[in-house]
Amino acid sequence: MLCTEKIIFAKKTAPFAVAHSRGEKSGNPAGTKSVIVRNDADGIEGQNKKQNRLLVMPLETILPTTRKEAIDRLKEFLPHADRYAKRRGFVASGHTNASRLSPATRTRLLLETEICDAARVVHPPSAIEKFEQEVWWRIYWKGWLEMRPSTWSAYRSDLERIEWTDRALEVAAGKSGVAIIDHFTKELIKTGYLANHARMWWASFWIHIEKLPWQLGADFFLRHLWDGDAASNTLSWRWVAGLHTKGKAYLIRRSNLETYVQDDLLEAHSAGLDKLENITALDATFSPHPEPIPIEESPLPARPGRVGIWIHDEDLLVENSPLDALSPSAIFAPHPISRWRDEGYSHAKMSFLTDALNDGCQRASRHFGIEAEQVESEDLVQTMVEWAERNDIETIFTMRPFVGVLAESWGRMEDKLGKKNVKLMSLRRSKDVMAMNRATAGFFGFWKKTGILREG
Repeated sequence: MLCTEKIIFAKKTAPFAVAHSRGEKSGNPAGTKSVIVRNDADGIEGQNKKQNRLLVMPLETILPTTRKEAIDRLKEFLPHADRYAKRRGFVASGHTNASRLSPATRTRLLLETEICDAARVVHPPSAIEKFEQEVWWRIYWKGWLEMRPSTWSAYRSDLERIEWTDRALEVAAGKSGVAIIDHFTKELIKTGYLANHARMWWASFWIHIEKLPWQLGADFFLRHLWDGDAASNTLSWRWVAGLHTKGKAYLIRRSNLETYVQDDLLEAHSAGLDKLENITALDATFSPHPEPIPIEESPLPARPGRVGIWIHDEDLLVENSPLDALSPSAIFAPHPISRWRDEGYSHAKMSFLTDALNDGCQRASRHFGIEAEQVESEDLVQTMVEWAERNDIETIFTMRPFVGVLAESWGRMEDKLGKKNVKLMSLRRSKDVMAMNRATAGFFGFWKKTGILREG
């Protein structure tokens, strides 16, 4: 096997350096420009505290679509990670107060643990606790839903029966009549990204002011957010609605936006702010959560026969996974274009997933020393069956898809492959299993219980 790409840390000076295969150079792309951005990194008091400190950050604000881009983005962010707690709530153009690495963790171009380990090389844990917590929220959400899959199934069933009203379509088109909300809508559609605070405001506006079904709002977000996954998206919407934590719903308030939105951005989109005053929460019926079902690891079989590896967009770091122990005869990465279209994914989101898959395949090919095959698939299950037959595969291994859209195909795929005497085996990272199994209640209990995993 070829040497896997490795990440090398150097404390304080060069926090992230990458050893690339085939002579690639590390560092930022040639010609990268910088811009002066104002922020509240040191918590300066006063009406304009959001604009009182200068920070040099790259001008480009695109989201990473490859592992190298994600590592470069992390390199840019790490020196400022200790100021994240003070800056994270502010919403400004470019989002330079956030790492913008969430699309990379959604696809596992970067692992959450890699990000936190890198941050701890540069800063003491006490200085970056809030940043680490935000990264670990994604693991928490994944574990919570993985152990309660019926919550996802119920949401999907709701979507089948709930109709899009004219008003829902207007709000989703950026025509709500509240200019700042409409600005966030258009930003989401254009870029595939929103600041976390803006997501909360938008969801609260949709649920508690417009009184629209949270399920439709969650579906709209999932169609556009590059980092949107079943767990973090669905459960965050349920939390805003008051369905996740009993007695707690999140309410948008004008005063909150006036505090945290960049002054010139809010001034340019001030129409309709009066509608964000005196909000009353939608009366949501809270139901007890399903009992958590423990997550188990699947051991490698002793004699798998001729092996193939299936790469999908939920885990694109196969060279740093249990799959690394295999010697595959073939590697396959079908792009489920038809499924993405059926889900209503935006063109930008599909392009992102395609680029990420391409990158994952290239790294897997270098690592295992064989070419990975990629095709656009109109029927993912049938495409997998045909590939297995064409390559005489006896066992297909893959990283286990998390509860969500892709995992919905698992049962049918396993059944059809089984009829061709092909086994479908999924693996998980041990650290994922250990962490997710601790998501039995609220986040801060989870945070305490996973402390030993961060120290290990």
